[in-house]
Amino acid sequence: MASTVVLGACAVGERPMFADEAGLDGSSNALDGDALSGDPDEPGDPLGTPADAATNPSSPDTVVEAPADPAPVLPGTAPPILITATGVIVPVVGVDENNIYTVETPCGAQVPLRWGQPLRAADVVIDPGHGGDERGAIGPSGETEAELNLDIARRTAALLDAQGISVTLTRSSDYRVPIRMRAAIADALGAELLLSIHHNSPTPTPGPENGPGTEVYVQSGSDDSARFGGILHEEIVATLSVFDADWASSSSAGVLRVVNDEGEDAYGINRYPVATAALAELAYISNPTEALVLATDEYRQSAAEALARSVIRYLENDPGGTALNAEPRLFTSAGGTGGVDGCIDPVLE
Repeated sequence: MASTVVLGACAVGERPMFADEAGLDGSSNALDGDALSGDPDEPGDPLGTPADAATNPSSPDTVVEAPADPAPVLPGTAPPILITATGVIVPVVGVDENNIYTVETPCGAQVPLRWGQPLRAADVVIDPGHGGDERGAIGPSGETEAELNLDIARRTAALLDAQGISVTLTRSSDYRVPIRMRAAIADALGAELLLSIHHNSPTPTPGPENGPGTEVYVQSGSDDSARFGGILHEEIVATLSVFDADWASSSSAGVLRVVNDEGEDAYGINRYPVATAALAELAYISNPTEALVLATDEYRQSAAEALARSVIRYLENDPGGTALNAEPRLFTSAGGTGGVDGCIDPVLE
């Protein structure tokens, strides 16, 4: 499994990003977005430490100059995904005779793009839930789930990249990415896994518990997703249990399917992709004592290590961890997040 950071030969007309532009870990190139919406996509929860532009090429302040005279793109060689100068991942719709790409923005518009870093494949796509105006769950002191998810996603990607596993995020900074776009990115890159990172809300009444009320939502009818979800749950719970908090948990916490009235997966991040996917609600950001833990660097790094170990165990064909709950949870979203209504695109160039 080759790391996305390794810069090698590109197809004709593709301009590689230079090493000092690539920064991070290959994880610094991606989008986000999630939550419920007209496409019930993700849980209705309310970024970790913002990386600075010197180390994170996906920072919205980073601007990379385009080459003066790019080589022509030969028919059939255009990549499925480009990473723009501002670090946004966009699917390629087409390219014309003047080497101008037509790309799909996070909010679904088709616009011209002069160039970008080509991205053809990834072993794993990590989805930091929420982003932009969709903040996700809000903690007692105003901390946002969107920021926390992104910080942990970046850390997880860096750990996996160090192991030679190619990783891309669905969002690189704080902007909205609808759920269908997140799933489309994973499938366009042929990802083996799509991991969506979340933190839960509201706090359930049962509690306190001895350990975290971690919930992992998996794809219906997919043994691979159930296996991945079981590993995730086992690793997250074991890692978080060492922290001191009055943990909250629902009675059905664990590895579970969440379905709507039609019996489909309620969350689009599990319903839409072909890739094996799982959505992990690590802990309750809405619970005051848990929120204190979630704000620490120690928690964020430990959570990233648990997620990275889970991915590695899955890719190495580990048979699994926590068993799938026998009964699914019924959930039908009222909508409101995860779609394109009111979506504002980030700057691409």
